[in-house]
Amino acid sequence: MKVYVIEKGYYSDRHIVGVVETEDEAKRICDLLSIKCHDDNISYDVYDTKQFTDKVLRFIVTNDYDEWDAYYDDYDLYKYYTDNTEDYEDHFIIYANSPQQAIKIAQDMRAARIAKERMVSA
Repeated sequence: MKVYVIEKGYYSDRHIVGVVETEDEAKRICDLLSIKCHDDNISYDVYDTKQFTDKVLRFIVTNDYDEWDAYYDDYDLYKYYTDNTEDYEDHFIIYANSPQQAIKIAQDMRAARIAKERMVSA
């Protein structure tokens, strides 16, 4: 289910005004608040309430000096990737159910890349 979160303010003063179920309601409330509050910094964002239950999570996986790390990409930094990807050497965008699973997938991808490089250079 999608919800529309109405927000007002700037930077550290930004706060949630309300949550509605339709985009029309969100637009109407933003328009009303803009006029009533004489404030043009009122907007809404769309959130999917099923984000964590319907899909696997997107992780950023890194390998620095053989230390593997995986963290949830909560900022959608790599939105344009829809599949598991090594975007540059030893830095991966992985869709998985857990950080451990994401690391394992990235390790397998890295091993496949290294094997392919060795075959080409031989």
